[in-house]
Amino acid sequence: MTLRKINDSWVGDDINDLVTYIGVEPNEYVAHQVVAARCAHCSGQVFVLETDESSTCVRRTCAQCDQTTYMLDSEENWPTTEEEAEANYFVECTCGSDQFETAVGFSFYDDTPTSDIRWVSIAVRCTTDGLIGYCADWKIGYGPSRQLVDSV
Repeated sequence: MTLRKINDSWVGDDINDLVTYIGVEPNEYVAHQVVAARCAHCSGQVFVLETDESSTCVRRTCAQCDQTTYMLDSEENWPTTEEEAEANYFVECTCGSDQFETAVGFSFYDDTPTSDIRWVSIAVRCTTDGLIGYCADWKIGYGPSRQLVDSV
């Protein structure tokens, strides 16, 4: 596990470096909790990711079993079928790879155990070259929302 900066880019060796990155390099708000994504079907941790035009929705497809899952509340906010063809983007690393480990940073309104989520940030680590960065983030403007932590 060696999170490091190379030429102004963060690089890591495994999923633990990705989790550490969210704490070291917060996106919008400091994350109170970070959860690594794992496929509910096969426990795989490598995904192909797709975002909407505004990067406020993400769905992932497991590279191991091909199971597609909307992340967090993305299914409720995903563009309609007519808009979908023009408004979806596959996440791709600068090296050309589309295979990523993924983790979600959760920022809460306060540090009580029942506090609602203020902000989510989805970070990725390319499994080819280890490059780490954020692919999406958005405000959670409703409550209760704590159940989203368990949905990763």
